[in-house]
Formats: sequence, C-alpha cells, structure tokens
Amino acid sequence: MLMLFGSIINYLDRVNLSIANTTIGKEFGLDPVQMGLLLSAFMWPYALANLPAGWIVDKYGAKKIFMWGIIVWSLATIAGGFVQGFMSMYITRMILGIAEAPFFIIGGQVTQQYFSHEERGMASSVINLGPKIANGFAPPLLTFLLIWMGWRGMFITLGVTGFAISFLWMKYYREEYKVEQVAQLKKGKVNFWALFNHPTSWWFNIGNIGSSYVFWLYFTWLPTYLTTQRGMSLTQAGWAAAIPFIAGVIAVPIGGWMSDYLIKRGMNVIRARLVPTVGGCILAAVAVIPVNYIEDTTWAMVLITISLFAGALRVGVLWALVGDLTPPEAVGTFGGIQNFASFIGATLAPIGTGYIVKATNSFDYVFVVSGVLCLIGAISYALISRKITSEDLLPN
Repeated sequence: MLMLFGSIINYLDRVNLSIANTTIGKEFGLDPVQMGLLLSAFMWPYALANLPAGWIVDKYGAKKIFMWGIIVWSLATIAGGFVQGFMSMYITRMILGIAEAPFFIIGGQVTQQYFSHEERGMASSVINLGPKIANGFAPPLLTFLLIWMGWRGMFITLGVTGFAISFLWMKYYREEYKVEQVAQLKKGKVNFWALFNHPTSWWFNIGNIGSSYVFWLYFTWLPTYLTTQRGMSLTQAGWAAAIPFIAGVIAVPIGGWMSDYLIKRGMNVIRARLVPTVGGCILAAVAVIPVNYIEDTTWAMVLITISLFAGALRVGVLWALVGDLTPPEAVGTFGGIQNFASFIGATLAPIGTGYIVKATNSFDYVFVVSGVLCLIGAISYALISRKITSEDLLPN
C-alpha cells in the first residue's frame, strides 16, 4: 500500500504540467514546440537517470533510495510553483525527472522480494495502479485546484504532500530477502553491458519504446487536444480526459490477474506475461489510429478509452516480467534499463506531437504515428523468449 500511495503522488507531480500547460503557455507566451519541449523536460532526464538508478537501488536498497528520491522530487515540485519563465520551469522538471527515476525500479525489487511468480503479476499491478488512479482523477482534481488556487498553488500543494509519504515509508517499510535471494545477491557484480546487450533486453526495450509513445501522447496532450480540436472548455476537458484513465485503472489489475491465472493453469511464465502485453498493445494501436478521423467527439472518446484500457493491461505485467526474467542481483539494473527505454518513447511523444501539430495544424498524423509505433512494440514483445541467467551477467 505504501508503494501504491507513493506511485499516486509520483504521477500527480508529473501530470500537473499537462493539466496546466494551456494556462502556463499563455502566461509565458509559449508556442506548441516550446510547450512540447517543456512537457518533455521531465522525461529525458528521467530516462537517462534510470540507468544508474537501477544499479544504485541494487547496491543501496529500496528503503534509503525511496526516501531521498521523494524528498528531492517534492522539493522540485514546490520550486515549480515559484518559477518565472520557460527556463526555470525546465530546470525544475529536469530535477523532478532525475529524482523520480528510482521509484518503479524499487517497485520491481519489492515485488521480487515479497511475492512468488504466481502472485507477482497482481502485486506489480497494485503498485502500478497508482499512475492510472492519478491519471484518472488528476484531470478533475487538478483542474479544480488550478481554478481554485492557480497553477502555482497547485504545484506547491502537491509537493508538500510528498513529505507525508516519505515519513510513512521510513516508519513502516522493511526490506526482506529470501535465503536463496541473499545467496545470489552475494555472487558479485553484474556486467551492465552484458545485461544491456542481451537479446531479451533489446526486445523488451523496443517494445517499451513503441508502447510508451501512445500512452504518453494521451498523458501529455489529451487535455489540449480536447480543448483545441474538440472545442471543449477547460472544465469539460478535465472531466472528459478522466474517463480513459479511469478505464486504465480497471485494466491494470485485470492484466496482472490474467497473467497470474495463466501461470497457475500451467502456462510458461514468460508466455503468460506476454498474453495481456502483446494483445493489449495490438488493440491499443488499432483503436488509436482513426481517432482524429472520427467527427463525433463521443465516439472519438470511446476509441481513446479503448486504447488506454488495452494499453494499460501490460503495465503491472511488465514490472512482474522484470523479476521473472532476471536473477535477484540484477533486478534493479534491468528495471532501470527497461524503464529508460520506456521514457525514450515518453520523451519522443510530446516533442513529436508538438512538431506534427505545428507543421500540419492537425492531430491526424499524431494518432497514426502513435498507433504504428505501438504495433511495432507489440511485435517486439512477442519475440521475448528466454530468461537472463546469472551466468549471462558475470563480468568478463
């Protein structure tokens, strides 16, 4: 539950700029390309920081790294409420990205410590419900805060909340390793490049890039799309944008339950994880491609909702798969590598969308590009076939 609450505030601190981007853009005089760059300011430092963050979590443990991470990212969020222009906001978002990088890596390590293969899918899904809960309730909640106290007050309020989570984490969390995990952790160093260059790692990472792109398109641009292309007011867009993300909240535990159920029924662990992952990505791609060609806004929202629901089936499953594919001494490092890949897609989505919208004055190609990339991701996931062993990772 502590990880669930942590993941909720983790994502609220990310999404606040997406909710306020129209207001901030007007105040600072930003064009779509500049706003795309600002929306991605969190993502590329987050992506790069995942590489050392995985090793740091493996070395120093979940408890200490979570505490320091949430303290720093909360301070960065508070600082965002005091910025005076593009560059100062950009810097606070970069710091936020670096500080938040270890969080879901910690989640992968925690689930491997505490849960068996048959339980890990649902456990990972509970942790990863946080982003979907945050995304589902963020549009109406943060829109309310935006209207009530302004975007600066919204940032400061969210930052202060993080300190309460940090206190509870330090008070109640206990790290726990099984006997066989302790033995493996003592084996020695992991060869980072052997792990990075392993075929399983490459298929996993390409899949993450493609599937993350479509999610982060919604995450960063959906409120703006609804106001500029569908003619909604800010309040209407806030409520409408919540619907697809609420569908995502429902989908995450379904994906975890499905994979655990298939394992209990005797299916190979890797295949069981890939059923909701590959199937969800295919459905998400098929649903998103025609969105902007649908004139009726209601039906466009139905397709967006289907796409987000289907794409969310994979979320908790993939973090369970991190623990399934790797030995205990490499879980954090591998989690960092795969999350790095996810945020390559996440970084490209807002920037690419900004350029496409500016060049075409339309969202038509935005949804087509995201759908094609999601299909490529589905194919790549389907090619994952074997686990990474300790012997694969020994230093040369």
